[in-house]
Amino acid sequence: MKLSNSCRQAAICVFLLTVAVFCNSTLTAQKADQIVNFNSERVEFIFQPPMRSGFNAAHPLQIELPRLNLLVNLIENYFQYLLRLQKIAAGSRVTLVFSPDMAVEDWNEDSKRLRIKDLGINQILQQINQHLREQEGTERQFLLESDDNLFTIPDNLPRKTSKIAINTELVNHSSFQQSLEPDTDFCVIDDNMVVTARPFKRSNRLFLMTDRNNVCSSTMLLDQAQKWYANLSASADKAFVAFTDDMKPMIMPVSGGQPVKIFPDLEDPILLDMRWSPTGAKLAGMIMVNSTQERLFFIFDAAQGKMISNLPLEKIEANYIHAFPCWSSDGNRLLLASTRGIHLIDLARNLVLPDILRVPNEIGEVIWSDDSRSFALLEVIGQARNRYQFDDLDYRKTVLHRYRINDDNSVTEDHAQRVESRNTIKLVSFWTNDRVLYLEGRLMSRRLNTPFWDLSKTFNAYLTPSPASAVTRDKPVSPVQVTPQALPLQYLYVFRNLDGKYNNIYDAGFNHSNLIYVDSFVNAWFIGLRKPEEIRQLANVYNTRVFPYPFAENNISIFSDVSAPRMELLLKFLQDYNLRAIGFNADVSRLFMLANFSGPMNLWSGELLKIIEGLNNPGN
Repeated sequence: MKLSNSCRQAAICVFLLTVAVFCNSTLTAQKADQIVNFNSERVEFIFQPPMRSGFNAAHPLQIELPRLNLLVNLIENYFQYLLRLQKIAAGSRVTLVFSPDMAVEDWNEDSKRLRIKDLGINQILQQINQHLREQEGTERQFLLESDDNLFTIPDNLPRKTSKIAINTELVNHSSFQQSLEPDTDFCVIDDNMVVTARPFKRSNRLFLMTDRNNVCSSTMLLDQAQKWYANLSASADKAFVAFTDDMKPMIMPVSGGQPVKIFPDLEDPILLDMRWSPTGAKLAGMIMVNSTQERLFFIFDAAQGKMISNLPLEKIEANYIHAFPCWSSDGNRLLLASTRGIHLIDLARNLVLPDILRVPNEIGEVIWSDDSRSFALLEVIGQARNRYQFDDLDYRKTVLHRYRINDDNSVTEDHAQRVESRNTIKLVSFWTNDRVLYLEGRLMSRRLNTPFWDLSKTFNAYLTPSPASAVTRDKPVSPVQVTPQALPLQYLYVFRNLDGKYNNIYDAGFNHSNLIYVDSFVNAWFIGLRKPEEIRQLANVYNTRVFPYPFAENNISIFSDVSAPRMELLLKFLQDYNLRAIGFNADVSRLFMLANFSGPMNLWSGELLKIIEGLNNPGN
């Protein structure tokens, strides 16, 4: 894509404005004075995170936190090994401090704490050995001198699986491995296959975890990254996994093989977002070229191993659109949103249609109908008065629009289905190809910010009015619904994986030795409502509203006829144990999570109904 100088300057101005907005969002979440504590039986590790070096730089916690998990495991196992051999004193402990931004003059040399200058395993081992040599009861000749030795020590970690994991029949996918490498990221492929990332000596590695017939196993997909693997996601056909290495987007087959760089000729691409098609193995997303600050939108065919090049994507000014593509249900169409405009890409017809419609105000959400011939969006009118608290009465109103895409690619709004509200509207899905399911109610930020939100008393579920014209002639004539139709909503619970824009580190479980890092919002909406079979159980509606709106970014809807008290137990379980890195299989019958229920951070999963049953009968 080539821009004129004036267009490029305008694009940069818009980008800088976008940066200013994002700096107040969860994407750059980090407190300057945040202290992270890791505590195991013999090791205390105090981490003062460095500040982010720039908007385009990797988050300092994304790499350091998983490496610290690994280091705590290695050091704790080292102490347990020496204690079992009776080569160090029974009361031996160590406290380590890693604070890259701390000035030398601020360090107290008389302190019993050991200051770590970098996260090199060998250097840390040397400091610990020197500490042990100075302790009475240490037999120095038995101290190990190489990080290779740390990885070959038999597993001596004290592992005691929590009762809650046993009661809910959770499966530890890493329990069979005598490995100290913690799981730190994952993506679900299907009920029995998950790809996980694990830190190792220099960076991290990718593993395919398989669970069949109650037997867990793993295969290493990729050895150590050049920098750091992240942003894992699997294609709908279960054949490919997409990820980044040092923020560069890549793809590789789940069956193994060499990874493919999506932008092999660019030295400095930075992934902003990527989404798989709901069918097949096509990946759409956006990068930023760091050296030029220019954005590029792409569609990559993983099965062919190359870009889809017959589309004139240059028609859409990527510098002005949101990075989050919205795929149609059949995988043939894409909607891209700018602040006030909608752009259409039709892969079947090789068409790129910029600005198929524009609205006067900000676009918040977009969803497709199941037949991929119409869509709905939210228009948000007004702005927040308070930078830190959300109150929907600060806005003039929210408007739900439903549009049809005609055979000539023009767009027509069905004004009969337009819905306006002074309160908050949340899109869920199309109930049928003709009517939209949405939630509407009074929304305010809470004084006590918790991940579990009960909106049952303030929100209701509705269907938009009947369309102005029939979609097919063979449908029988029925009475026209001219106002929104209320549905029998039993409950509405929301679980947010992030408490707020500054909180992105959690002790998932109870052990306190390993922590997880989460920086992108995923809001799971548990809706007590029977649904038609045609509605996909797991759909992601991306919300582009920024903080202080409490449900930004990814929003997934989970329909259930499980009773409210039983479902509330599940949400309290997620909240009480800080289970923030969670995922579901396609039909939301199985829950996957990162948790330190048995020591290291591991991947766990369980059948949703069995988890609820186990929580309901904790004595079993």
